[in-house]
Amino acid sequence: MEALLEDAYINSQVASYPVSMLEDHAIAVDATYYLHLQLDSQPSEPLLSALGGVTGIQSRIENDLNQWQANNVTPFFIFDGQNLKGQDEVNIRRAREGIAQTDRAWEQYFNGQADAAVQSFGENTNAFHPHNFYRLLQGILKERKLHFLVAPFNAAAQIASFDMTDSDQAGGVMGSVELLMYPINDCVIRSIDWETRTVRAVSKTHLLSVLNVNDHTFVDLMLMAGTSFLPAFPALTDGNIIKNQPSNINDALNILRVARKDVTQVCITFADTLKAQDPNWLDKYRKARMLVDHFTYIKENGEITVHNYDTLTQDNYEYLGLSLPPEMFHYLNTGLIGPRILNPITHAFTQAEASKKQTSASMEVLPTLDGTVSPEYRKLVTQQTPQIKEAALSLVVARLHRAFLHSTVTMGVWFDRDFKRKLWDFKNQGPYLEQWKSWRVSAEVIEKLFPDFVHGSIFSEVLALEKPEFVATTFSQKDKKVKNLSPDLIKSFSIWRFLHIRGYVDNKHELTSWGKALSQALTALQPTAKRYWKVPHLYESIIVALELVRFDLLNAKNKHEELRGLPMHGSEDDQLSLLLISRCACLLKLRHESYGYTGPLSKSLLAFRSLASEVRAADRDLVEAILASTFMAAQADRRKDANWELGNSLPFHFDPDVSLGIAVKTFFDEINPNDPEMAKKKKNFPSSYIPYATAFPEDLEIACEFFKAIYAGIKALPQSELLANDQAVWEKAAKYLEARA
Repeated sequence: MEALLEDAYINSQVASYPVSMLEDHAIAVDATYYLHLQLDSQPSEPLLSALGGVTGIQSRIENDLNQWQANNVTPFFIFDGQNLKGQDEVNIRRAREGIAQTDRAWEQYFNGQADAAVQSFGENTNAFHPHNFYRLLQGILKERKLHFLVAPFNAAAQIASFDMTDSDQAGGVMGSVELLMYPINDCVIRSIDWETRTVRAVSKTHLLSVLNVNDHTFVDLMLMAGTSFLPAFPALTDGNIIKNQPSNINDALNILRVARKDVTQVCITFADTLKAQDPNWLDKYRKARMLVDHFTYIKENGEITVHNYDTLTQDNYEYLGLSLPPEMFHYLNTGLIGPRILNPITHAFTQAEASKKQTSASMEVLPTLDGTVSPEYRKLVTQQTPQIKEAALSLVVARLHRAFLHSTVTMGVWFDRDFKRKLWDFKNQGPYLEQWKSWRVSAEVIEKLFPDFVHGSIFSEVLALEKPEFVATTFSQKDKKVKNLSPDLIKSFSIWRFLHIRGYVDNKHELTSWGKALSQALTALQPTAKRYWKVPHLYESIIVALELVRFDLLNAKNKHEELRGLPMHGSEDDQLSLLLISRCACLLKLRHESYGYTGPLSKSLLAFRSLASEVRAADRDLVEAILASTFMAAQADRRKDANWELGNSLPFHFDPDVSLGIAVKTFFDEINPNDPEMAKKKKNFPSSYIPYATAFPEDLEIACEFFKAIYAGIKALPQSELLANDQAVWEKAAKYLEARA
């Protein structure tokens, strides 16, 4: 629970209360903080950062929510929305610390110190952000008919607004210590122990009393100690100045008292420390202070409001960001889209800011779990996926106020803080909006030509484009506007527009070479998808696979032997074939019981997962931009509130861990086609290597058929798209698999 201590002094002031005090009340809960608690609860999953996912968090959430219900307490979850200014910098710092911790754990694992490695992985609490589980938690809440809200920015500010206004929506608040910076009137719940029926909470009034400070000074202390959007004051993290690390809010108070409780004076006093470690800290503090004083929240009537609006400064865009229209906050709050596509627009540079030659970026590529900066990863994030992000930005910004057209979006990367790339400006909008506009399809035509059409399946949308008579009906017409699209049609439109912008469909709405390869792969996979219809995301994983092939990433190259976890047995061709097959399997999910994973690990496959995750995230940005543009252009039928279901029905949310890739690699590495005991080894494999897998024979079959489906698409590609040598590698892998599966 080390990550949840946050501040040792504040947590030493926590008091216990009976759960009965919460009975018949709704409690506003910070979803990020809640997920942190669940990730740290028992049974824990220490290998989360080594796998890129967990197996048991859903059951833990379900069990915990059952306890809330049994005790007549209603959780009202508040999710973070857009990032605050400075939040990416803090996230990068914390994630880099996490990478340093996992590097030590990997060394222990490679040296045969399995138990020590598991413990070290488990201590790495900064590697995997709870935001990755937002959709999972929201889905559970939807099933239980529990209301939740996505804040415009940080959840803490939104929760504070309930307490500040004495709202009927919440009779108490639960979250991180950052809640205390805001106008909280009383206690912040830190945890609930249902077995002992005890609530642990900290009182802000009590804290102000024991520290002997007023509210204004307390906020300064919290900021100096470090928050999710401001690094800690450098002197507090210096072991030569503060001997007992990590420092706490009382240490901040001791420093602040020396400077007559003035933060600017503190910075003058420690000028040498700031110059050496963070010369811009004072400017960051001032912006963070304005963020706290002027936090943004949703009022009970739905209005987006800035706290203390009357005293807002004219340069508020420098700390609050650009003000998006309320419509965009509605789409964010209702789950139609996520914050990733909005963040770079909100924090885009105005012409005034650009003239100052700002060093920060509007959009940051955050650290990976493995921390590997290979040449292919560097190329992917600095040259390849920016094209997808540019398309997404073009579709959304074009629908906003003209002022946004004159802003500039830049991107930075976690591994090179000097790297900057202009991602979008009004001079470089590309053909994307025209491609988006070119589509018009009627429900009547679909019903007539395709009686079994399944909207949003990807399979139906791609196969439909093989019919010339259908393609001829898909073009927009000036005298017939697209409007009142049903949720089903919106799904299909979003997929067709995505395929067009990504080059699977040309301007004639016909399948390109890559589109035909996609069609072949989907067709080859259809029997497996029908047989295992309860296993989701198979078709969208085919698109991710082909995207990776197009970027020259899904192959048998770039082994990076220093990462370990590669195939070890057989000839070199055998090892390369198995590497390719196991990389394909990493795009799928191993079904597993709600216990921590106990099998082998592979840093090599984890690094490949980082490549796949980056591509999938960029494609999701584009899909959300297409969806948002559909609503902003008044093409959608808004009579039904089905935004969350619609947003979640579209592809590229699914981001599996590497456990199936590891299992497939380990399984085939142990199998020799001529081994007389091959059948026995196959039977005993799951219990020996992945004892908690629930359906490994089926998952193995799916992985094999998935590879064959991708290969079917590869064979359809001309050599102008994929060289003969690269196709030969796939052919060898197919023969390798045929001899063993």
